[in-house]
Formats: sequence, C-alpha cells, structure tokens
Amino acid sequence: MRPLIGITTGFEAAEHNATRMRLVLNSAYADAIYAAGGVPFPIAAPPEFERADAADRAPLLDEILQRCDGLLFSGGPDLDPKHYGQAPHARTEVLHPRRDGFDIGLFRHAARRNAPALSICLGCQIANVACGGALVQHVDDLKRDGALEHYKPDHSSAYHDVSVVDDTLMARITGSRRFRVNSRHHQLVDRAAIGDGLRIAAIAPDGVIEAIEDPRRRFFVAVQWHPEDMIDQPEHLSLFRALVDAARRG
Repeated sequence: MRPLIGITTGFEAAEHNATRMRLVLNSAYADAIYAAGGVPFPIAAPPEFERADAADRAPLLDEILQRCDGLLFSGGPDLDPKHYGQAPHARTEVLHPRRDGFDIGLFRHAARRNAPALSICLGCQIANVACGGALVQHVDDLKRDGALEHYKPDHSSAYHDVSVVDDTLMARITGSRRFRVNSRHHQLVDRAAIGDGLRIAAIAPDGVIEAIEDPRRRFFVAVQWHPEDMIDQPEHLSLFRALVDAARRG
C-alpha cells in the first residue's frame, strides 16, 4: 500500500473576495509524492491555530499525525520573525497567522513523535526556527562571496549549484557531491544560529546554507530549493523517494 504523505497548504485571502479564505497547494508537490510512490494528503491549517488563547492543541496534532505516514512541509511566504526574537524586515511577507502557528506547531509535534519529514523552502526555515535557530530575513543584506542570485523579484526561479556535505543523509540520498538547483528564497538559515541538533547538509557557492538535516530522527531533511519542480532529474526525485520509503518503513 502506498504511504500517505501529509502536505502543509497555503492559507490566504481569495483573489476576488478578501473576506473569504482559500487553501493553496502547488500541484507539483502532489505530483512529486505520486512519482515517488506515495499518496499526497493536503492538510488544512485548523482554525484553532489562529487564536492565541486556544486550548491545548496536542490532541488535534496527534490525530493528524496518526493519519499520516510522513509529512511534507511546503513552501510559502515568510515565518513571523517573532518566533526568533526579531522584528519584520521591510522585505518580509509574514504568513497568515493561522498557517504560521500551525506549521511550526506541527513541525515541533512531528519532531517529538519522530515522524518522517521533508521540508522545502519555507519548510526549511520553519525547521531551523522550530529547533531554536534563527533566520537571515533578506539574503541581499548578507555579506557573502560573489553575487549569486537566490530569488527573482517576479518569483520565477534562479539557478545555481549546491555542494553536498560528505557523510550526510543528503549525500546518501542523492548520490551526488554537486548538482544544480532552482532557487526562490530571499530568507535563509542563519549560519550563526542553526537549530539544536541540526547540521548543514548542502551549501551554495556563496556560502548560503541550502540544506539541513537532523541525524537524530528516523528521517528528516530540509532544502531551500524546490525539488518538486525538478523531479525529472534523479537528485531531486530522490528526496521524495527517500521520504516515501521512510514513511513506508513506519
């Protein structure tokens, strides 16, 4: 039986009616899970996570995790910097509070339950912050080697290589030391504030952290790029296959 992979979804105002909200998920995430042998299961952020005074949410998170064999934390706008003690940068586009609270809460709960997970872009940033780390809110403010492009103002992809760190899960999954990725992130993991227990798994030529992982968990990898859009290439599809395989093992 194909494992069920829960995918976090966007939560935003409808285009033609700001009083109505809608769930949003790039179909490429679902296609990647299908291609890897799993069944995608979009997860809607529950309304409780928009309210600061909501009762204990652990039972609801437990129910969600009981129904999912693995998790995929998808991309989106920016995590609220209050989670790591900063005020918003002028270029920061904060998530809707309902998704902001849910995604970070679900990540922490999944980590405690040792659930298999793959995090992409925003999901990578959530992972670092959920583990006690911090972010650089805008890559152009970071002093780095060269002028490597990590995002485009029109939200299309930039492209660059990443170097995979030796003796990491990322190296074992992809079987590559260096490959090309697509990039659409203006925020990034702060090298000076990497989350507890996490380690760097891949870096860009300018030193920007492009992937992290947690060797303590059954399976957890997080990447800044968007492998769901490049599953025609083996390094990218391998990330989804590794998630599905870990979910299948239970």
